[in-house]
Amino acid sequence: MKKRILVVIDLPDEIKRALLLNEKRWKNLHIRWINFYRIHLTFSFLGEVNRSELDLILLAIKEVSLGLSAFEVSLDKICLGPDQAHPTMFWATVNIDENLLKLKKTIDKNLKLKGFEQEKCEFKPHIVVARARGNQLKGKQTNIPLKNMKFKVESIDVTESQLQPSIEKFKLIERFDLNA
Repeated sequence: MKKRILVVIDLPDEIKRALLLNEKRWKNLHIRWINFYRIHLTFSFLGEVNRSELDLILLAIKEVSLGLSAFEVSLDKICLGPDQAHPTMFWATVNIDENLLKLKKTIDKNLKLKGFEQEKCEFKPHIVVARARGNQLKGKQTNIPLKNMKFKVESIDVTESQLQPSIEKFKLIERFDLNA
């Protein structure tokens, strides 16, 4: 049985609370806010994988985590995503700096060395804060700067995403600590 696998970064509670404070801005929209405990930074979507591929992913991420030190990430803005023409969610974007690019390149390289081929897609790390159904966000615009909102990345998680009709569930498969 295949599983939808993501590489994610957990967020400190104060960042989650700060993001959810924006709920008041869109109280007139019928959108579903992400549960506080499910908010995370989606770093990379690896797709639907079988057990042997998952084992390769876990080994690759473990090896990467052993060679990396904790680093800081700063958030950029809340905007509509993933596509401006047909938005389905509010998400917070991050400032992509050399640390995030190094992590992305190192993970991609190590996955390839292990024999795991992933789809080529644009690197868009993001934090989903609310989802909409249908096209209720079409034609809407938002761009809320998130100044001075940053946090330290101390671990990388491999997570399973389970899509269900009314909710997306996440199950932590394994957490890999970075060097302090």
